Amino acid sequence: MTLSRRLIITVAASVGVAIAGVAVAMGLLARDALIEQAEDQARLVAGLIASEANRAEHTADAIDRMIVMQMEAQALAIARHLDNHAHAAEDERALGIYFAKLTADSAVDDIWLLDESGSPQVRAVDGLSQSEALDLASAGIDPRAVEALVSGRRFSVAFQSMPPMGWEKPIRYVGVRAGTHEAVLVGTLATETGGPGEVIGIDAALDSLAGREAVQAIWVVNDLFHLIGMATFEGADVSEAEAALSAQDQDLATRALGIDGAVSYLGENALHVAAPILDRGGVATGAAVIHMQRDHLDKLFADHIKYGLIVAAAAFAVGSLIAAFSARRIVQPVTALTTAAAEVDTDTLSFAPETLDPVAVRRDELGTLVRVFQNMVRQVQAREEYLESMVRARTRELEASNAQLEKAKQRMESELMIAHALQGAILPKTLPESQNFSGHALMTPAREMGGDFYDFFTLDDGRLSVVMADVSGKGVPAAFFMAIARTIMRAAAARHPTPGPCLQEVNDTICEQNPQDLFVTLFYGILDPETGEFVFANAGHNPPFVVKRPGEVLPLPMTGGMAVGVMPGLPYAEDAVTLTPGDTMFLYTDGITEAMNKEDEEFTEARLEAVLAKGHDLPVDSVLENVTSAVVNFVAGAEQSDDITCIVLRYDGTADDSAPG
Repeated sequence: MTLSRRLIITVAASVGVAIAGVAVAMGLLARDALIEQAEDQARLVAGLIASEANRAEHTADAIDRMIVMQMEAQALAIARHLDNHAHAAEDERALGIYFAKLTADSAVDDIWLLDESGSPQVRAVDGLSQSEALDLASAGIDPRAVEALVSGRRFSVAFQSMPPMGWEKPIRYVGVRAGTHEAVLVGTLATETGGPGEVIGIDAALDSLAGREAVQAIWVVNDLFHLIGMATFEGADVSEAEAALSAQDQDLATRALGIDGAVSYLGENALHVAAPILDRGGVATGAAVIHMQRDHLDKLFADHIKYGLIVAAAAFAVGSLIAAFSARRIVQPVTALTTAAAEVDTDTLSFAPETLDPVAVRRDELGTLVRVFQNMVRQVQAREEYLESMVRARTRELEASNAQLEKAKQRMESELMIAHALQGAILPKTLPESQNFSGHALMTPAREMGGDFYDFFTLDDGRLSVVMADVSGKGVPAAFFMAIARTIMRAAAARHPTPGPCLQEVNDTICEQNPQDLFVTLFYGILDPETGEFVFANAGHNPPFVVKRPGEVLPLPMTGGMAVGVMPGLPYAEDAVTLTPGDTMFLYTDGITEAMNKEDEEFTEARLEAVLAKGHDLPVDSVLENVTSAVVNFVAGAEQSDDITCIVLRYDGTADDSAPG
């Protein structure tokens, strides 16, 4: 699609979409305003119903007081009759007949005669008298309700019974004193009340709303969602099936009761609105649900959409004409500039910037763009020529430098190979020959040269010295420091027969000639081949393991010494163990226990102990091979992060140890 067509479509479509969006937004706002108006009407209806309910409640209270006064008058009349006609116990039958006649001929439903202790003597219910097995509790009367009456503290009381059986109706009682020792209770069935269900003005309130515009129907429910009033208005489309409150309207009424405010939703045929009915204390005792016509709402929304689309179509047509007119003036120089850019991209040096002069004379932004493009092309062409000459010169220089670097690399690799071979040559390959012990050693540096080293040599008195050390750092500096430390160690061992003083001299000597502030962890032990006694001192190194014949693996105790080269004048304590024939000692550096796989997990001392426990009865070469194989399998091809160095030393005992008996 060409640029001109895109411009026409973009301008026209943008204007049309904007106007259509405004029309839709206005339609939605109009609909929201109509819904808010409907919610206000629902609140007005609920307020009107609440007003009628409150007025009816006042009337009910007045009627209730009149009933209580009438019952009290009846009780007083009965009490005076009893005072005027003194009776004895043998008159209870006559009193029962008298009470039964009163309950049959008047509005009184129940009459009790209580003695001075509050115990019932005679009762009559609905024309039937009782004088035996009378119990206040069985009639739902709490004896505490008449305690003030029979005790003389009050002349009259009013209360309502609580029948123990749920199907019985409660009775409202009024009691008065008869003489000085008796009391009379008069009872009438209590009227069921509660909520707006008994509001006598609801029908009148609903009739007053019949003329409101767009109202289809109104339902009034109490807080238990029992329908207590309904009105459908002339012309409303409400079928008999919809006369009962639907489940959706019940949910709407529930929400209105919960938030004490009007809520609504737009149904398929009507707008449903619900508002709470509040009593004089502001408590929601019911709800009014109103159905309002949605024809007006739908028509208003449709009109906004229709007019919006018409205006959008007109704007689209006008925008298309304006865009088509402007596109010709804009597209022509852009096309020329696009063609020139393609030629520059193909061959920068062959493009002639003068071909754009007819467009460059324009005084608008496109003319400025073309002039800038011409200057840019000229600068690029000049820089490209200069860069090509510089590239040729730098290429020749780089070729010469690469040749020199390759020679230097080959020389360095050769020197490192020689240094690696020399480092391996200074370490002993085998232990001194002896029938009392055997062993093997291994060192695998992480780089061409490593900082770990081991050593074993025989002292003048025939004892075997064993050294395991780990220099801080790696590479060439660590390798040189390792050579120095090994030389100093051998010289000090020749002057000191025990490990502690020997390490103290080694530490002081290294601290005096340590410009790089390197240090070395070092374990030094001396084995007496005749007795099996192994005296040792540890300068911050990993403690070796002793593997007993049953496969028990025990680490040697730490002696608390600090690494050699950290600080002069440090003492080094000693310790000793006695090896029995067959015991195997494993000395190592942390390159074994800290070897990591690709998930950055370490080999750990626990895995090392497990491998050593399985090889307690194998030859020393096999023990060493088992450990290195376990480490290789664990790292699974991960790069070696540290030097791996270890010694396996097995004490075989003297000839006497192997002799029978």
